[in-house]
Amino acid sequence: MQRLALLTLLTSCIVAPAVTAQTIKLGEINEYKQFPAFLEPYRKGMDLAVDEINGAGGVLGRKLEIISRDDNGVPGDAVRAAEELLTREQVTLLMGTFASNVGLAVSDLAKRRQVLFIAAEPLSDKLVWDSGNKYTFRLRASTFMQTAMLVPDAVKAGKKRWRSSTPTTSTARRRRRRSSNRCRRGKVRASSSSSRRCRSARSSPAP
Repeated sequence: MQRLALLTLLTSCIVAPAVTAQTIKLGEINEYKQFPAFLEPYRKGMDLAVDEINGAGGVLGRKLEIISRDDNGVPGDAVRAAEELLTREQVTLLMGTFASNVGLAVSDLAKRRQVLFIAAEPLSDKLVWDSGNKYTFRLRASTFMQTAMLVPDAVKAGKKRWRSSTPTTSTARRRRRRSSNRCRRGKVRASSSSSRRCRSARSSPAP
């Protein structure tokens, strides 16, 4: 509900208020076939939020309509779906995606097409760091942000080694595992970026 409220605010900022008759179309791309246990409740919550917003008068007097496509967990399929949503369905913005590699592919398309993309679930740091662009915004904490929250508690626990798992398929997963394990083992060189992250995580309290 909070996420769709954010989308509503962003939509109101980019939709021309002069046109009142047409529905505002939002293009949503996700991996419903690959992660049904997680994404079906997500879809139901999204539908409930849309009904609530439309029942209260919509956005700028216009109803919201979400047009969804399944990307099959494949970046190429996600890009094709996004192109179809933009070209054929004339959606106002793109949102969704679950796996990081899929989100990064759609983010690159958003940059090329100069369209707003709200990444719902991808964890990769690259989404708004190395591969970030002014058209892409994330809703969920990244791998680094989550690691920074977990490391202080792991240090307090007095354990020499610990592991975490994540569904992301981007290189962010490997980066997170490597940096976290090195932090725990004390084998990170002082000059490396991972060392700076470890020191930051150790010195900062968990939010």
